[in-house]
Amino acid sequence: MCAKVTSIGLKGMEGYRINVEVKTFVGNDSIRIVGLPDAAVKESKERISAALRSLGYTINGQKIIINLSPSEQKKSGPMFDLPMAIGVLLSLDELVISIPDNYGFIGALSLDGAIVPVEGMLPAVLSAKKLGIKRLYMPYDEKQPVLEIEGLEIIYTSSLREVIENLEGRGGAHFLLPKKTNLIHNTVTT
Repeated sequence: MCAKVTSIGLKGMEGYRINVEVKTFVGNDSIRIVGLPDAAVKESKERISAALRSLGYTINGQKIIINLSPSEQKKSGPMFDLPMAIGVLLSLDELVISIPDNYGFIGALSLDGAIVPVEGMLPAVLSAKKLGIKRLYMPYDEKQPVLEIEGLEIIYTSSLREVIENLEGRGGAHFLLPKKTNLIHNTVTT
């Protein structure tokens, strides 16, 4: 099965839609990322593998290919860790849901599955609405303002497990300003 998840890439301060496509095959344990990734994006495979294993998922005996399109645009930074991990889980049928293409994901993964802020999140969020994204999963960054963008639902999260639970309808979402707590669901209306 080929899974597709949406993210946001940056070209300067302008955001553009990234389609994260993931295909898995039975084969040697490997993750390969294509689509002009820089070194930080290539290193994502190690963070994704460790994060998934820390949550109890196994990728043994799987060859995983991740394509970041459009392929002609250079991809940089760890912002794509979260959407790639979600794509891997979908491709392996570990996450059996349908994710609309107007849901976006940004954020870096820690080895234990925590989702951490990265550079470029603010311009990515500001571009989300222009790109037709209606719901955006991202880490909360206390250095950034809590954004209110009409028509964009921002879900702040601290871990991959919280994102999975929310997508499956099991996660508790609430409308409080972000604190150092669990998932925060922020519907924005300005």
